[in-house]
Amino acid sequence: MRIIDRYLTRQVIGTVIWAVSLLSLMLVFGSTMREPLNVLMAHQLPLSYVLSFVGYLLPFSLIYSIPWGVLVAVLLVFGKLSSDNELVALRANGIGMPRICLPVFIVALVFFGLCLWLNLYAAPVSQMQLRTALFNLASKDPLLLFGSDEVMDQFPRRKIYVGRKNGSTLEDLHIYEMNTEKVPVRVIHARKGTLEVDKEKERILLRIYGVRYEERDASDVNNLRKMRYRITKLGVLPISLEELIQHATNKQRPNELTLDQLCHALDQQNNEMTVAVRTEVSKRFSDAMAVVTFVLVGIPLAITAHRRETSVGIALSLLVAFTYFILIVLTANVKNNPRLHPEILIWLPNFIYLTWGGTLFYRLSRR
Repeated sequence: MRIIDRYLTRQVIGTVIWAVSLLSLMLVFGSTMREPLNVLMAHQLPLSYVLSFVGYLLPFSLIYSIPWGVLVAVLLVFGKLSSDNELVALRANGIGMPRICLPVFIVALVFFGLCLWLNLYAAPVSQMQLRTALFNLASKDPLLLFGSDEVMDQFPRRKIYVGRKNGSTLEDLHIYEMNTEKVPVRVIHARKGTLEVDKEKERILLRIYGVRYEERDASDVNNLRKMRYRITKLGVLPISLEELIQHATNKQRPNELTLDQLCHALDQQNNEMTVAVRTEVSKRFSDAMAVVTFVLVGIPLAITAHRRETSVGIALSLLVAFTYFILIVLTANVKNNPRLHPEILIWLPNFIYLTWGGTLFYRLSRR
């Protein structure tokens, strides 16, 4: 039996490594890497710098590629065992399906632990490091921070909407300057604007042309009757680079927080944000649980399909993974609605697939 255990373990691990490498390559150098790569190549940075950005993106891609890789491995390995009648021979010798699958479940638990570490610690840290690195790079060329038809909210106490980015010129600008209570005290409309870096004073200068100001009274910001209007041909808005980078570093999103930081945030947020943070914690554990879920579903599917072709195994894995992650996306979209208890609802895809996989595996074991 040890020979069979070693054989299954080698086959599953080898196929997982192949599948994870393939999917990670697609995720990192595909749509995920497209924008950062354009930024890096535009600056003609050394290869070591490009590789560091790849390293930042890799943990995030592994969150999804490892469960899919495990599913592909189970479908291919057990599909081959079934088509070659090797499972029939083992069961004819009195070996039950739970014992045959024992090494695969042990491998799944190892990958579950790896996915848990990636979800809770490695991926959030890498995402934060990537964002900080991009802002450090963008401080050399602030135009990299902007895109067409986008709102830039990373500037301290400012939100800037750009209608169109035309080369080095920003067109149709709407700039909202907030007070400490996040109330817009001044709204600026500009026909166009340009950016330059003042290295001596470590700041960005946003020069705006064709400007219209709408400014509230500082002593009574809620009284719109005291709104003042002004028109000018040219204006300059200075933005501190140090404040910009510090603001980007401190303003972490829930998906950029480690488990310890999420637990700490639960004690400091309001009720609505508490639900969002709890949902994020549940999502991390649920995403890691996908490894075990896919193994339990994949083994009966592979044996039922009774095919050894790689294309069939990959097609089945894509179908199962696609429907699973569609459910993940649908449940994640209600994370800001406390009435639906999204921290519990996020487990629905795992519950459905574990129930389905458990039923299929039980029937398979009883044959």
